[in-house]
Amino acid sequence: MLPASKLAGLATVCLIFFPLAAAQSPSPDALQSSSSQSSAPSSPDSPQTQPQSSSSPSWYNPKKYNPMKLIHRDGKSANDQLAENEELEQRLTGQLQAHGVLEKDANLQDKCSNFKSLHTCIAVIRASKSLNIEFLCLKWDVTGVKPAKVSDACAGPSDLKAMSFRDSISLLKPEADAKAEAEKALKSAHDDIKDATS
Repeated sequence: MLPASKLAGLATVCLIFFPLAAAQSPSPDALQSSSSQSSAPSSPDSPQTQPQSSSSPSWYNPKKYNPMKLIHRDGKSANDQLAENEELEQRLTGQLQAHGVLEKDANLQDKCSNFKSLHTCIAVIRASKSLNIEFLCLKWDVTGVKPAKVSDACAGPSDLKAMSFRDSISLLKPEADAKAEAEKALKSAHDDIKDATS
């Protein structure tokens, strides 16, 4: 037989533990009703509810709020853009020749071959003129494709892959402020294209 003090302690533990365990586990009635709901066929009129994930807020849907969808990417190369819009090519050629950036006998489509965007092509043309860098050298570094008539003095990309515009300027003209020159050329190219399309 247990002494009275141990029996009282055991009764206290039972009174505290069992109500807590009962509160945490579902009742048999709740288990039975949830199993009958899941086994019953759902009618087309009854709304289907999906459980919400507790790790993210209910309003967050990564498929709906994909930040990459905010970036507009035109899959056309510079040559494709110029070939599709002959008027744009003529206007751009005229503007660049008037500013003294493009030679009078130059063909813009030939200059922009292998560029992924027209914007970058015009920026490279402008930067090569303003920084006195050979255009074909800068084109090689930016596109990663070695032009046929490039001089041996050109410093091409080390891993034979395209470099960023800023890094290309820095490689070919180390004394220039590559970041500022790249930004200036890109802004001018943006303005040139905007003027030609308006």
